[in-house]
Amino acid sequence: MDLQLKNSTFCVGGVTSGLGRAVAIRLLAEGANVVGVARGQEKLDAMAEEMGGNFTPYSADLTDATAVKILGEFLVTKEVTGCVFNAGGPPTGRIEELEMKHWDQAYASTFRWKVQLTEALLPVLRAAKYGRLLFLESVSIKQPIDNLVLSNAMRAAVAGFVKTLSREVGEDGITANILAPGYHSTPRITSVLEKSASMQGLSMEETEASFAAETATKKLGDPADFADTAAFLLSPQARYITGQTITVDGGLVRHITG
Repeated sequence: MDLQLKNSTFCVGGVTSGLGRAVAIRLLAEGANVVGVARGQEKLDAMAEEMGGNFTPYSADLTDATAVKILGEFLVTKEVTGCVFNAGGPPTGRIEELEMKHWDQAYASTFRWKVQLTEALLPVLRAAKYGRLLFLESVSIKQPIDNLVLSNAMRAAVAGFVKTLSREVGEDGITANILAPGYHSTPRITSVLEKSASMQGLSMEETEASFAAETATKKLGDPADFADTAAFLLSPQARYITGQTITVDGGLVRHITG
């Protein structure tokens, strides 16, 4: 299927690792232009050399409001088609292990910058009468994950924001959706596995096997498969899908609506 993404321009956050990197690679394969955002300049430069001229590296700390403002202004000059909102999740932890400073940091890293960048992009997308806003969150929106209370809470807030956003911008040809990954083979899952292994006194191999066993497919997800779904939602063909939280989890979530 031709996703009709050639010459479109997307911003992709968390681009040098995990799901963000996989989505960027998929978009580039479709002929799109990607402004890849991450903190580490060295990794960005290496990725730019690997990906070629359609990839523009952009170093920014998305928890810094000034940096997000400057990023928004830059993206407007690029006439972006859409944005993939993605960054590393907040630390693992149980409620009693956390202090208020951790909640404040999680708000900044998981919620605030997404609202700020959305507000910066909406005028240009509304003027074009077209846009794709895709938020990479977590299955914790539908089924909270043990030892991840910060993520469970903040990503639920993102879901409320995105659902409301979709209602307010839909008539302008702009869609807003969430992709909620389950357990994928990424650096993020490694930190979750390490926390669980430590608490249960198990090896990493045993813990990974137990996580995989929770899914219907009995294995961790491939980021490339996740990226295929993302690319479709970012395409013109997904024009009638908006306001949705779509799980890509190998059957992990057991709620009847998935």
